[in-house]
Amino acid sequence: MSDLPPPSVSPHHNQQIQRRHRLRGGWPVFVLSAAVVGGVGGWLIDTPPAPPPIVVTLLPDSEQEPTVGSLSPDASAVGSFNGSIAATPEPQMQAAAPDEAPTQTAMLPPRPGAKAPRDDQPAWLRFAMAAPADVLDKPRVAIVIDDLGPDRARTARVIALAPAVTLSFLPYADDLQRVTAAARRAGHEMIVHVPMEPLSAKIDMGPNGLATKQPKEEVLRRLNWDLGRFESYVGINNHMGSRFTGDAQAMGWVMDELKTRGLMFLDSRTIATTTAAKAATADGVPFAERDVFLDDEQNAAAVDQQLSAVEALAKRKGTAIAIGHPHDATIAALSRWIVGLPQKGIVLVPLTDVVKARLGLS
Repeated sequence: MSDLPPPSVSPHHNQQIQRRHRLRGGWPVFVLSAAVVGGVGGWLIDTPPAPPPIVVTLLPDSEQEPTVGSLSPDASAVGSFNGSIAATPEPQMQAAAPDEAPTQTAMLPPRPGAKAPRDDQPAWLRFAMAAPADVLDKPRVAIVIDDLGPDRARTARVIALAPAVTLSFLPYADDLQRVTAAARRAGHEMIVHVPMEPLSAKIDMGPNGLATKQPKEEVLRRLNWDLGRFESYVGINNHMGSRFTGDAQAMGWVMDELKTRGLMFLDSRTIATTTAAKAATADGVPFAERDVFLDDEQNAAAVDQQLSAVEALAKRKGTAIAIGHPHDATIAALSRWIVGLPQKGIVLVPLTDVVKARLGLS
């Protein structure tokens, strides 16, 4: 990546749509067909059938969305409603006891020559999903979808995407054990989208977020809560975090914990002055940086343009990592784009495959 300019820092990526973080009246209403409720990504059942077409009808949210011009440097338009299956409202901030442990998930077939995971491997390798068998020397792209969990309908639609898409779940969402078990059964690699302090104090990063003024004990207490919300993930990436990732001491505490747990770190790069790479290198934590944001602008043409940039980067450098969010335009664009990748000679791979490639491990 040395011959490329630093990845652009999105002016939108860190916005916290604050109604995700508190209960409100006027729940949005949506309708799922019976086939979808029974089939999307194995949402709440043990044996997921192939996902049928999804029909979602949304009523406008009662709150006024901020315009692009009103967003702070820590902002990103992230979701527009909270809902649940069959339009049954649930408290999104409930920190209830976890559900039953997820069932054992069969791993995808490894590519030729790939070694089977061992119990003594670090978590980022033990819970990694295998790349497609035809990766060979083709350009590789990892797509990570952030902010999953609170918006049940759109999370289900993301789970129904190709298994090689990596899913990043907000730890404060409800029912994560069940939802992430469904994602794992569908073949997705997963990471925890850990809330971290933004530059603007006016933006709520959500419960159990990490902040620079917290003592080490509090940072680790919150991080351990975040990491205890579900299982079988390979690492974390930062949700917001433009202030926190710029603090070398605080990031050092996080990397110490990740090293102990055998996890990797993906830097969302919400600010150019991030210290994540230096902290990860000092601790020997597997690490990668986001190259492209897909949906700063939430329309089909803009997302398609960003996907074209991802393709160009992957062809030039061999790998590319893009981050998107569960927006309708993003989900629709990815569905179309993924189908056409074989004709372009590009392979969609789980995040860990790109991390290993960049570290010279594959």
